[in-house]
Amino acid sequence: MNAESMELEVQLIERTVDKRNALLARAEEQAKKILKAAEQECERIRSESERQILTLAGSELRAARDRIIGRAELEGRKLLMLARDELLSSVFSAVKAKLKEMVEGGIEAVDYGEILLKLTVEAITEMGGEEFIVAANERDLKYLKKNLKKIKDRVKTVLGDVNLRLDDNPIDALGGVIVRNSEGTKIYYNTLEGRLRTVRSRIEAEVAKTLGVI
Repeated sequence: MNAESMELEVQLIERTVDKRNALLARAEEQAKKILKAAEQECERIRSESERQILTLAGSELRAARDRIIGRAELEGRKLLMLARDELLSSVFSAVKAKLKEMVEGGIEAVDYGEILLKLTVEAITEMGGEEFIVAANERDLKYLKKNLKKIKDRVKTVLGDVNLRLDDNPIDALGGVIVRNSEGTKIYYNTLEGRLRTVRSRIEAEVAKTLGVI
């Protein structure tokens, strides 16, 4: 091989090596780009996954919090209702004891006889009509018999003359009266227990509204 041929071969080899190196460089650069893109995609996926996980966790936490708050509010309402019932029961037991003391004449400042007459007149005038039968317990019937004319006189100022008689069969009541017409189609309950129940129902509703448990 002459010198000229050797020179050409060397040049060919060098060009081949240069092309190979250039291809390797481009391949390496492309590989770096692909790797970087892959890393970015992995980071995006990881971030998105974390965001979704946090969103899901947040939703579950909020739901759990709402459930806990809901249970706490429910328990709170139950406790308030129990406290309300206990308080009212205690108060009205004391009131009932005072009423019993009153009807038995144990409270000097209160004239139960006058209260009984007012309850009777109120029941009759509220019902309206011409004939009435008044029922009461045994003790109160005795008082009403003694004061029947007084009752008629008071009723007369509102309804005029009426036919009024007492039921001989005593009722089971702390005090007060039950008035009905002669046909029994209209009845007016004006016992102390009945009035106490009415007051309690009204107070229970007012307390429940104030406490926010209705």
